Amino acid sequence: MNVKVKRLLHEEGGFTLSELLVTVMIMTTVLFALYSIFDMSIRVFSFGNDKVEAVENARLGLEKVERELRDAYPYDKAGGDTKLFAAWTPTKVTFGNELTGDRKVRCPSPPPNPPPQCEVVSYDVYRPSGGSTYALGRANSSGGVRQSVAEYVKYANSTDTGLSFEYYARDGSEINPSRPAPYTEADIARVRIELDIEVDRGALSRRTQTLTTDVALRNRGS
Repeated sequence: MNVKVKRLLHEEGGFTLSELLVTVMIMTTVLFALYSIFDMSIRVFSFGNDKVEAVENARLGLEKVERELRDAYPYDKAGGDTKLFAAWTPTKVTFGNELTGDRKVRCPSPPPNPPPQCEVVSYDVYRPSGGSTYALGRANSSGGVRQSVAEYVKYANSTDTGLSFEYYARDGSEINPSRPAPYTEADIARVRIELDIEVDRGALSRRTQTLTTDVALRNRGS
């Protein structure tokens, strides 16, 4: 057989079994690496979306707290009771929003306009029934039943709930709820609210977003 023909046939020979096995192993390794990168990208994208959505929902919830707290109304303005807060602690606040025009905060409010409803509002953090995470809750019923306003609140313990209220006098001095002297509830002119949001995505790292707002009380006498 011609030498050139033999060389051509030799060059057209297929892969050996060892070469095929090595090639398959390399391709498998590359495919697994690409899949891992793709999977991580999807998880990071999903986490980013969840975090943005949770923060935006929390922002809306905090704006609701801000609006209602700014309009906190004296419990009996007609009778001379200028108290705005029934409870004011570092983790919970309870105040009134007058709805009927009778210049009193009652629960339930009298008919007919609007229909009877509770004019007392409370905000704190709670764990919804059957849920695995904590939420910012709003209660305005005589039974104190909460409704979720924002989810994924970073709850640590009963004193670090992920929601905090700080109270200030007109001169900027902070008022301690547990020992307010020489101040009283009547001296509260501004409330600072902080809300910590955290989305748990398993093995992915956790990042906490803190939302803060200052609320000047509109109905506090000058």
